[in-house]
Amino acid sequence: MKFFSTILTVSALAGVTFAGPQRGGFGRPPPPTTESKTDDHPATSSPTPGYSSSSPAYSTGHSSTTTTTTTTTTTTTTTTSKVVTTTTTAPLGTVTCLSTAAATNVVNGFASLLTAYSNATAESLLASDFTDTSDSINFLAGNPLGSTTFPSKLAFELGQGSQPAIGFQVLNIDAITCKVIAFRWEAILGSSSPVKGINILYTENPTQTDDGWQIQSVFSEFNSGTWTIEIGGTCVPPSQAGASR
Repeated sequence: MKFFSTILTVSALAGVTFAGPQRGGFGRPPPPTTESKTDDHPATSSPTPGYSSSSPAYSTGHSSTTTTTTTTTTTTTTTTSKVVTTTTTAPLGTVTCLSTAAATNVVNGFASLLTAYSNATAESLLASDFTDTSDSINFLAGNPLGSTTFPSKLAFELGQGSQPAIGFQVLNIDAITCKVIAFRWEAILGSSSPVKGINILYTENPTQTDDGWQIQSVFSEFNSGTWTIEIGGTCVPPSQAGASR
């Protein structure tokens, strides 16, 4: 029994040896050939998936058509011109209060309007809102007392411009504040006594420069009785009027 087992073992090893590759260069035997079976139905050729049997033949390289689209972009540039108007204003100065020299120039300028009237002087010296108030003149002219004698620059130019020149002398400039001048004067109208009066000038300086001072308003009072006599009128003092009765 042991001998029979040994023979089986040797036979098994021999089978393994014969099945392996041989030293003489012979490879593993080819697989067995299967005999093709004959089908009773005739062979039917099926079209290759993805291609129709009636489709034209394709070459090895695929041909392609390239379409180039050219887009033309037109850019329109609009230029807008802007007109800028610049108004140049002269810079203001720093003069805000009257000096003695400036006050003297203003007073002398006003005196010249009585002695040698000039419309150019009136235009430059008198402010645009100029007024002149005098009950002495109102009495002589027959205007209501307390009313504004010359309510505008134009009214003064028309009224004073039509008057004859008179002798006028500034006696003294008695007071000068930041914008107000007080001075005394006398006028010679004929051969008799001079007429004395007091003027108060209110001024302004729009340009705030040394020569930019203008007269904004005038308050003037004087001896209207003597003025009346000097221009040919009659003025009897109350004391003389009582004695003559």
